[in-house]
Amino acid sequence: MIGSWIIERGGRLEASELAEVSDPNPTLVFALTAIAAQETEAARMTEVALSATPTPTVTTTPTLTPSATRTKTITPSPTPTWTPHATRTPTRPPATATPVPDNLTIIGYSVQGRPLQVFRFGTGPIERMLISGIHGNYEWNTIALADQLLAYLPHHPELIPPDKTLFILRSLNPDAEIYEHNSLDGRANANGVDLNRNWPSHWVAGGPRSGCWARKQLTTGAYAGSEPETVALMSFLLAHHVDALINYHSAALGIFPGGQPPDAGSLSLAAAVDAVSNYPYPPIDTGCHFTGQLIDWASDNGIAALDIELTNHRDTDFQQNLAILAVLLAWRR
Repeated sequence: MIGSWIIERGGRLEASELAEVSDPNPTLVFALTAIAAQETEAARMTEVALSATPTPTVTTTPTLTPSATRTKTITPSPTPTWTPHATRTPTRPPATATPVPDNLTIIGYSVQGRPLQVFRFGTGPIERMLISGIHGNYEWNTIALADQLLAYLPHHPELIPPDKTLFILRSLNPDAEIYEHNSLDGRANANGVDLNRNWPSHWVAGGPRSGCWARKQLTTGAYAGSEPETVALMSFLLAHHVDALINYHSAALGIFPGGQPPDAGSLSLAAAVDAVSNYPYPPIDTGCHFTGQLIDWASDNGIAALDIELTNHRDTDFQQNLAILAVLLAWRR
């Protein structure tokens, strides 16, 4: 299902430069010229007046080849971009749709029928996971970070230890990708539910407002785990043996360990990540009492879990998050 739209890097979308290829085939032109000459000679010898036959014109269909796309990161080095298939239809694809990569699994579908895509790297028995896009295009740079990693890792298989499997969920809220970057409408799913307040852990109907994100009125769902996106990821985690995960957000508040209070595994992982990053830890306290969070549900189920907020709503902090990925893969309880 991976196609040809260009994923944003941690800033603005960059246009590709296209080069046309239109040179005719010289061998074919030579052959056609020789045939025309033979026909002329035959006409002269038999003195039969023949109508001139136009020489066929051969036109090679132009081929458009995209140039390499550069994505700005926290270092001057260009970072990779990925070109997945842009899924915009609200209906599920048929079973005979275009073949997908061997490492791609569709774990479920959004409210509007868009696939929830999980990519696998490695085959080891210890499973780790990265999750992006829980708040859709309001935090679009988390999806851009996932796209960069999806482009980078196939060329660097050595980054995945033999005893590890890494799963990357590109976007938990694909319906919200139709909105402009950082749009308030792009935070909730198509039902108007904040997916990071819908998990069955300390869930509260309506949710608290004091100190919490309140720029737009959203709901926490009709009940805990009411949304198909929540159920799909929950089912995936319960069916696998993921023992540590990172859920990406933006922006700026830092590293949040899972659990209320945080569990020992999440605290250990947070300290290890803090050692290689410049994200605030302990995180900035806004006075919000968080409810219905993914990382708290993960903690309840024995998974060491972190929320990590990128520096801002534009950049992916790619190099920094490569270091964090290495920590996640090397971390031991």
